[in-house]
Amino acid sequence: MAVDLTLFPGFTQEHTVMTPGFPKPSPRRPRPVWSMIAVAAVLAGCAGSYPDGAMMLDTQPHGQASLAPVAGTSRTVDLIEITALTIDRYAGSAAQPAGTGYRLGVGDVMQIYVVDEPELTLESGYRVGVDGAVLVPYLGRVPVAARSLDEVRRDLETRLSQYRQDPQVDVRVTEFNAHHIAVVGEVRQPNRQALTDRPLTVIDAINAAGGFVGDPARTPVTLIRAGVERGVDVGGFLDHGQALPEMREGDVLRVGGRRAALSDAPRPHVLVHRGGDHADRVAMEAGTLTLAQLPVMPAPGAGVYVLRATGSEIQSFGLSADAARDPALGGRFALRPGDVVTIQPSPARDPDRLVAQLTPALRLLDHD
Repeated sequence: MAVDLTLFPGFTQEHTVMTPGFPKPSPRRPRPVWSMIAVAAVLAGCAGSYPDGAMMLDTQPHGQASLAPVAGTSRTVDLIEITALTIDRYAGSAAQPAGTGYRLGVGDVMQIYVVDEPELTLESGYRVGVDGAVLVPYLGRVPVAARSLDEVRRDLETRLSQYRQDPQVDVRVTEFNAHHIAVVGEVRQPNRQALTDRPLTVIDAINAAGGFVGDPARTPVTLIRAGVERGVDVGGFLDHGQALPEMREGDVLRVGGRRAALSDAPRPHVLVHRGGDHADRVAMEAGTLTLAQLPVMPAPGAGVYVLRATGSEIQSFGLSADAARDPALGGRFALRPGDVVTIQPSPARDPDRLVAQLTPALRLLDHD
C-alpha cells in the first residue's frame, strides 16, 4: 500500500515515520503508543478518510499542510488545502438544507408522515391555528409555531414513542402562509409574496412581481427592513454576478423612487487580487458570500487562495480552479469581510515558494 505524499505541499519522504532500518519491535513487547498512532493514521488515510490525515505524522492538524514564514516579517502562513474531505471543517456559514431554516407560523399547512401510521397523514394537512398549534390524532394539541421542521419532527417522535417503538416521522410544509414580504414601486405587478423554505433574493422577488418596468441598470432599488432603508446594488449583480440580499419576514422592497441614503459606515467586502498591488472590492450585499459566487474565472491549472488574518495568524485556504467553481466546494466555502482572494496561474508546491507568490496579496491584509 502506498500513500501519495505529493498531495501535501512540503511533505517529503523525510517526514515519514517508517524509514528503512527502523528496528522491528519484539513480538513479546507491545508496540510504542506513538508507533501505533502513526500506523493507524496511514491506514486511515488509505481507507478513505481525510487524505491529509497523513499529516498527523508531521504533527499537523487535519487539513493543514505546514506553516511557512512571510519574508521580512515574524508572521507565518498556515497553508490549508480545501478538498471534499476537509470542506466540512472550514466551510464556515454554509447554507442550511431546505426545510431546516424555515420557522412555522400561523396559517401554514403542514403534513405529517409516520411509517406504518397512515391515519396520521390527513388529506387536507394540518393548519397551524392562531394559538400556534396543530391537533394531531392520539397526541392532541402540539405547538409548532416559531419552530423548525426538524424541531417539530423530533417532538413528534418523542410524543409518539409513548405508543410505539422507534417511530419514524417526516414533516413537510405544503402551504406557506405565515411569512411575507412586499414589493412596491416600478414593477409590473406590485404584490405581497410568501416566504418559503427556499431563499428569496431581491432579484427573485422583483421577478415574481413581473420584473422592472424600466431599465434595471438605472432603476434604484431600496430594501426597507425594520424601518431602515438601504440601497441594493443591482448593477453589481447584473455586471459581475454579485450576491444580493435575501428577503426576510416583513421586508419591503421599493423599486424606483428616491435613492436610499448611503451609510457612512464601511460596507463589508472582500478583495479579489489578480496581480500586482491592487485588488477589486466585492461588496457582501447578502451578508454571506461564497467563493463560487465571486466574479472569478480562473483558468484551468490555476490555484485560488483565500487569505484570512485571525489575530497574529494568517490562514491561506487553497483550492484548484475547478474546486473553486464547484458548488460542493467553492459554493460551500463562506467568505468573511476582509478576506483577500488571489489567483495564482502556476502555484508552487513548495510552501516557502508558495508564500513568496502570495506575498503581494498578503500585504493587502494589512492595508485594506
